[in-house]
Formats: sequence, C-alpha cells, structure tokens
Amino acid sequence: MRDKYREGTKLFGNPLTHPLNLILIFNCLVFILQYFAGQLLIFRFALIPDFVLSGAYWQLFTYGFLHDTSSYFPFHLLLNMYGFYMLGTYVIPALGKLKFTLLYFGAQLGGGLFVLFSAFINTQLGGDIPLLDNPSAPTIGASGGVFGLLAVFGLLYPNSELFLLVFRVKAKNAVWVSLLVGYAIGFLGNSSISNTCHLGGAIAGILIFRLMEKRIRSASLPTLPGMDWDREDEPVRQKPKSILPKAEDLFSDQKKANETILRELSKLASFEQIEDYLHDKQVVNANICPPSTYNSEDPICLRCEWLPNCALRKAKG
Repeated sequence: MRDKYREGTKLFGNPLTHPLNLILIFNCLVFILQYFAGQLLIFRFALIPDFVLSGAYWQLFTYGFLHDTSSYFPFHLLLNMYGFYMLGTYVIPALGKLKFTLLYFGAQLGGGLFVLFSAFINTQLGGDIPLLDNPSAPTIGASGGVFGLLAVFGLLYPNSELFLLVFRVKAKNAVWVSLLVGYAIGFLGNSSISNTCHLGGAIAGILIFRLMEKRIRSASLPTLPGMDWDREDEPVRQKPKSILPKAEDLFSDQKKANETILRELSKLASFEQIEDYLHDKQVVNANICPPSTYNSEDPICLRCEWLPNCALRKAKG
C-alpha cells in the first residue's frame, strides 16, 4: 500500500523519488536547517579552501547544498533550484537518471576543485589578486552543478534561446555570456558571485558529458526549438537515387555507335565503298529530316538511329 502511495505521489509532474525532486527537496531541507543552525553549517560544510587543505575534504562536495540565508527572501536558493529543475527537465531524458545524477554532482565537484585551485594559486601569488578566490572565504550554492547542466543544455540544444537577466542568448553561448557578465561584475565591484565555481562546473559538465555522449540518442530528447543535433553514429538519411536513367544515358549507346560509323566513313574514299558500308545499317521506313538539317557534329544527329540513312543520302549528293 505504501509503495502504491509513493508511486502515485508526484511533484512537478515527477515521482517524489525522481532525482530532480530528491535533489530539490534535500536542498530545501538543508536551507531550513541553516536557519536553526546559524553559521554552524557554513563553518562545517561550506567550501573554505584553508579548511579543505587542512583535511576537510568533504567540503568540496557539501558546499553545493548550502545557500545564502542573510535575507528573508530565499533568492539564492530559488534561483539555483529553478535553473536546476528547468535545465534538468531537458537534460535527463538524454542521459537517464543515473548519468544525470553523476553529471550534476560531478559538475558540483568540479566547481569546488576549481575554487580550491584558484585559492591555492592566489596564496602562492601573495593572496591579493581580486579575480582569484580568497583561501579563507566560504563558497556555497548549487550553481557549480547548475552551470554544468547549462553547459550540457547548450550542447544538446545549441540554437534554443534562453533569457539571461533581460536579454535573450543562444543556449550554446549562455554559459560563456553568463561567465563574462559575472567576471565583469566582480571586476567592477565587490561581488559575492563565485565565478571560479561557475567556470569549473561548466568545464566539468562538458567533460563528463563527452564521456557519456556515445550512448546518447537524439530520439530520446524532448522537442525544443533549436535542437540541432547530428550524431556520428546515426547515419544521415540520403535521398534515394532515382531508378530512372538520365536522358544522357538513354542515348549513350546510340551516340557511340554513330560515332563509330562516322569514323569508319572518314576512312572511305569512294561512293561505292560508302554505299557498301552503310547498306546493312539502313533503317527501313525511316522518317529522316530534310537534307539541310543533317550535321554529323550536331548532338541530336549523333543520338539519332537514322543517322546512317542521312549519311547515305548525303553521300549520293
């Protein structure tokens, strides 16, 4: 009875046990816990490069479940979860549930590794480079995984259009335009956007997708404008060749025969020899053209079965 109840309970059109819903629900539950735990969850589970290098390796993964709780409106959580669910709805049919889950968390891990590497480089260079990460600053949010999905969405539906802020952009360019805007904001002012995490998530998503790509079939994708996807392992349909011969082919044998006749005639010197050669080649009851129209170099004459008749008449003068 419980199994039937679970199968019948759905959220946004999918069963509760669907990966999209499980990840969504878990992020929301963690967000609620953050209100009660205060900064404790940030301290323990956010990605702080200094802590990771000291042994807190789990933070490379757990940071993706935490979101900003500094305001009453959960803008950070809603933005990430909307992007996750919207993109996931179109990506998951191509990959399947298991591969989709691996892609999302792999991109999340890739974003964390990029943040760690960026902070390490910043430390080695003195720690004052603004576009690199601060080794003591926490990074939180699911956007690393979301950017991985965004990158893959752009590969599957390259010419679809997405809204970024107030303008449209092709899906194949969405990741790079978003990163450009993010870095511009970070360069011009004090921003909490983790562009390094976004970049790492996108690159990791593309790499993971390339490993899975051979098993994907375009027929499994939902219909969406801009789905230009040619698979190498799916033969391109070619128009069937016509079974009817071309006009040139219909007369090729007759043309060759007439050219042979004309070559042989050019070797003969007397009318008697010409008449003897053409005698067996005459077509009975041939409705030949007027004498003035005969031309041995004319393409029409060369393809005419009555050419021996016309040639003999010309020889007679």
